[in-house]
Amino acid sequence: MTETPPFSGSLTRRRFLAAASAALLPAPAFAQAMGEGNVDIAIVGGGAAGIAAARKVADAKRSYVLLEAGPKLGGRARTLNVFGQNVDLGASGFARGDGTLAESAQAAGQGLVALPSGRRLFDGRREAHESGYDAFAAALGKARRDLLVAADSGKDPAAATILAAASGAPATVSGWSATAAAFLGPMSCGRPLASLSALDLALRDAPPDDTTGPAGMGALMEALGAWLNVQTDAPVTQITNAGRLHMLTVRNQRTPIRARAIILAVPAPVIAAGAIRFNPALPPRFANAFRAIPAGALEQVAFLLPGNPLGLEPNETVLARVGADGKVPPALLRGRINGSDVHVLTFADAQAREIAEKGETAALALVRTYLGATFGIAGDTVKEVSASRWTSDPLFRGALAAASPGQGAQRRVFADPLQNRIFLAGDYVDTSGWGTLTAAWSAGEAAATRALRLVGDGPA
Repeated sequence: MTETPPFSGSLTRRRFLAAASAALLPAPAFAQAMGEGNVDIAIVGGGAAGIAAARKVADAKRSYVLLEAGPKLGGRARTLNVFGQNVDLGASGFARGDGTLAESAQAAGQGLVALPSGRRLFDGRREAHESGYDAFAAALGKARRDLLVAADSGKDPAAATILAAASGAPATVSGWSATAAAFLGPMSCGRPLASLSALDLALRDAPPDDTTGPAGMGALMEALGAWLNVQTDAPVTQITNAGRLHMLTVRNQRTPIRARAIILAVPAPVIAAGAIRFNPALPPRFANAFRAIPAGALEQVAFLLPGNPLGLEPNETVLARVGADGKVPPALLRGRINGSDVHVLTFADAQAREIAEKGETAALALVRTYLGATFGIAGDTVKEVSASRWTSDPLFRGALAAASPGQGAQRRVFADPLQNRIFLAGDYVDTSGWGTLTAAWSAGEAAATRALRLVGDGPA
């Protein structure tokens, strides 16, 4: 009697019993049972990219498992109940017309809410005049054009060098040029322009977020992954190339998972830090590419600001003009979350790292200082805060990954498969939309398409 091949379409007695038992098991037990054996595709990482990939694989009727190292899905899209409101302390929206995330949400019966377009600008503790809006738009447009000119020249210096040379002054000079520079660098990438590749910034063309979920983006991501075959608290520690199969070692799980293809959807900084071992080791060009795009630091702080002293509409975003003295670091304000008194400030770079290291104590001091210096709001108005700590979380190790000077072309490496059977997915893969939720979702779907092509058509 010949043995049935492990990926045959036939239904063996062992498979029949496993399938029959699965129907009687609760979801976590079913995920565990499926994980202890062969699957067509293993997806590592339960953020937007991993959820998108798993949904596509499930729709194709292939066997799979989605392995998430943390306690729940969503990645850096995380919704918390803060001061009685659902608040995103991570990704808070996405561009509806860019990618298929909105279509997937609507197909799953999930509602969507429009976010206000544009940003409110404040100058000297009050909203900027129309001339201020014009000056900021002109400064931002000029900065982007200057970066594109540098990219076309074939050179890839630090972005700060390009902007300083174009303006005839350091990129930190006061005024709307400095505000535009802060918006492009620290507030978008969590790092100063002096550490960012001009080419990488020039290639980035991400539309602004204009849509969110009614209960928050984290809640939306969890809802989109609710019916998937998921193992949470299942960190993958090693991936071994075994020829026609890859073996995934999961912490505290004795039996490795064997997969014909792998979608690796964990944050780039986690891979760069060596949190997942590869056997054989990562090829040098992949290892170098991951090192070339270090993570920035962005942390968000939620707080109550009663009485709407800034006169904001619900969910408006506020950017204040950078001061001439440079004493107050730039920050981005999301005001009146869902029409409430809850506001969220995003801090970058050094201030974000301080929050990640010291927690709410440092966050409260930074919020009070910023509100007082920027808007003239008394410090004791804010009594309590709730802060993210992405930079110190070993499952994330920072915010979005941006290329260092001279390394802007390295991002293209991530389009290639690793060891022929591992497909990379995440917000860092896309050369133009990197750092966005829609880019992560689209990358997950693209990786799933390639993995499905590898394992072939038909049921598992």
